[in-house]
Amino acid sequence: MSIDAVLAETKAPLGTLHSCVCTDRIQETGDIVTLEFQRTDGRMFDFLAGQFVTIRFSWDGDRYARVFTIASPPTRPQRIALTIKAAANGRATRILHDHFITGCSVEISEPGGDFTLDGRAVEKALFVCAGSGITPLMSMVRAQYDRGSDLDLAFIQCARTPDDVLFGQELRMLRESMPKLRVETVCSQTPGSGQPQGGGRLDATRLARLVPDAATRTAFLCGPTGFMQAMRRHLIELAVPAERIFMESFGLEPSPANKAFGSTEAVVTFERSGVRCESNEGETILHLAEAKDIYIETSCRMGVCGTCKVKLLQGEVEMNDMGGLTEIERLDGFILSCCSMPRGDVVIDL
Repeated sequence: MSIDAVLAETKAPLGTLHSCVCTDRIQETGDIVTLEFQRTDGRMFDFLAGQFVTIRFSWDGDRYARVFTIASPPTRPQRIALTIKAAANGRATRILHDHFITGCSVEISEPGGDFTLDGRAVEKALFVCAGSGITPLMSMVRAQYDRGSDLDLAFIQCARTPDDVLFGQELRMLRESMPKLRVETVCSQTPGSGQPQGGGRLDATRLARLVPDAATRTAFLCGPTGFMQAMRRHLIELAVPAERIFMESFGLEPSPANKAFGSTEAVVTFERSGVRCESNEGETILHLAEAKDIYIETSCRMGVCGTCKVKLLQGEVEMNDMGGLTEIERLDGFILSCCSMPRGDVVIDL
């Protein structure tokens, strides 16, 4: 079955929300916590290993919506676990990290995303991650363990120091139980020293040494944008075909084509707000709205979750989305404001 066919089996659209309650909290590192949730209606979660959800919650009178990949496997559907890093300037993640305990309520969307092994013919896999980018890969490897899979899998986790390594003990246990699982950890610094340890960052030479048969594998990468770009370059240098490299990284930069396109002078009219403004190079509809204090609910800011959809009444936009709209929504004139730049003058129903 193809990946498109697998994803087509999703039971409900991303916009469907389910009331959930926090049932457990695990402090993974100083700035990373895992929160586990169950549905209040008693039903099971239905997702593919590697997918993400949007969670929405209220705190001190403010509403928040954020996207997180699921760390737990679909083979344990009674709950989902979200492993969350507290961003230095991220109010929502700080609330979740510092204040969420058992009993706190959220709404959780249906899953989305195609960063998954399911539906792909993968004989040998390579997982490479950094920081909290390990979460979708942990969902996949946990599912492989639960299913008794014999997938040949090389798993490389990159971290700054040994104290920043996530799920190290569990990965060692999985390695002992799964004969074809190889786990490597690359730490770029020793704790508190700021000095490289064990060769420093993961580069193409070190990657080739750790995974000499990389060219025969299908690679799944997750982590910060710069890390993803570097790893992809290294893998291509090691003869991994580009079509066998899959990435999951929130916060991607607009493509060069879109930036050039966005340089066209345009006037954006927010009709219901009575606001007109000129767009500058590379500005999205969301950025223009925020600059004018026009509220648009948003979450992932990269075109995957669908939270920031608005209706385009007139004109055209260049939309660099990643599947956040259904075909019906597209036909009805909706766009994702976070990744849409005006193609000449446009009018937005906002």
